[in-house]
Amino acid sequence: MSQLTNEQTSYIIHASLEAAARGDAAEESRLIRLLPLAPHLAKVAKEMWGKEYLLQEGYDLSEADAAFGADWLDR
Repeated sequence: MSQLTNEQTSYIIHASLEAAARGDAAEESRLIRLLPLAPHLAKVAKEMWGKEYLLQEGYDLSEADAAFGADWLDR
């Protein structure tokens, strides 16, 4: 599972908000994807958009892997 410190998480969130404020949607999106996606959100995203979308977009799925098992995307 990805282990970010509170300081790292705070930095990423702050930087993504700054990117949003200056209208840099691509950077905002890139930064947000550095944060582990909550398992329940990962599960819904898989159901809505599929496994390939999650992988192509580069979401951090480490918490979902820990919660559902490493092969959850294939089930």
